[in-house]
Amino acid sequence: MMDPVTDTDFLSRFIGTNLKITTIHGSFQGELFHIDSSRAIILVKVKDLSTGNTLPGAKLFFGNVILKVEIVEETSGHDSQEQGEIKDESSGNTPSQDNDQALEPKEVDVPAAQTKKKSDVKIKFSGDEEDINYVLIDQFQPMFGPAIRHLQNQKVLSLAAVALMVSPHGKLCWLQVATKSCVYIFDILLLGPRVFKNGLQMVLEDKGILKVVHDCRWLGNFLSQQYGVVLTNIFDTQVADVYLFWMETGGFLPSRTSTVKESLTRYLNPSPSQVSFLMYKEALEKDNPNIWSDRPLPAAVLKLLSLEVMHLLALRLAMLDAMLADYTLLVDGYLNAHRQGTPDLFLSSESASSELPEVLQQFSKLQQRRREKALKEHEVNSLGFLMRGDK
Repeated sequence: MMDPVTDTDFLSRFIGTNLKITTIHGSFQGELFHIDSSRAIILVKVKDLSTGNTLPGAKLFFGNVILKVEIVEETSGHDSQEQGEIKDESSGNTPSQDNDQALEPKEVDVPAAQTKKKSDVKIKFSGDEEDINYVLIDQFQPMFGPAIRHLQNQKVLSLAAVALMVSPHGKLCWLQVATKSCVYIFDILLLGPRVFKNGLQMVLEDKGILKVVHDCRWLGNFLSQQYGVVLTNIFDTQVADVYLFWMETGGFLPSRTSTVKESLTRYLNPSPSQVSFLMYKEALEKDNPNIWSDRPLPAAVLKLLSLEVMHLLALRLAMLDAMLADYTLLVDGYLNAHRQGTPDLFLSSESASSELPEVLQQFSKLQQRRREKALKEHEVNSLGFLMRGDK
């Protein structure tokens, strides 16, 4: 027999209906906004029945904490309300009081005291940031199909994401995907696993599409463990930064990795106002740790998410230029040596020409000079890594 608490097809019939949800933590009433296949229910216009407080934004309930789901019908001309328990129409059964097989481990609460009203979100953007082009994908029609086709035709994409709790028990909320011309923001919390099965998984697993990510570890784990998606062909800007530090210091490793803001500042040299959006994002998360479950998300906050993923494309190009700097230096030396050489240089035997030229031998001396310079500019910790200061 089906349990309507966990039967997502059955509950989806009640989208827009006023429901009362009883959980192991209390009772809440609100309008059903979304139900996904992982048995997570989202209510909007939510009221905490134990306190009488109205909660701003949306409230997310995971299946294993729900004890009862009831329809709340307003009686015409009266303030009182009639409540009817949702039943499985095919069997007449009421919701089970025990849902041990639910996938989700906990309820994510959105306390009123920690959440700002949408109108309070004020963010100042500078210059071109005002005109950033992003597309919000929170339903499958009409934009989802064209977005996937556009992404499938790209050679390079950048990815970023935000979640409720970066842990095995967390919940991926938004996935940002940028091309040269557009940023797509996918509402994973609302669209659910179908967003991957209907095309996004093919994009993320396509070995012919390079994906630029800053610290791919947690996103890769989320996608793999919760959705069965295996990221492939990754350019990780955090790893690239460590590699470039290793090059610049003649073989030393840094004591820590860099944040997105530090990497953008180091390689793109933006003005402080051009990276201020990251400070806004950090402030929003600190003020409301559950902001990424709020629906609808203010346009200004969506723009913040767009800016972060968009800048990763430019960051990759700057890093590639830095990675090729030594190679370019050696080629220039190679070319200049031949230009300044004698005619005998071109008459060398085949065996002599295969010997390592003197100009290429200078590379080891360059590395040694860099090591000496690095030791003067950085402290060395107990593990032999160079202490790295913010730039």
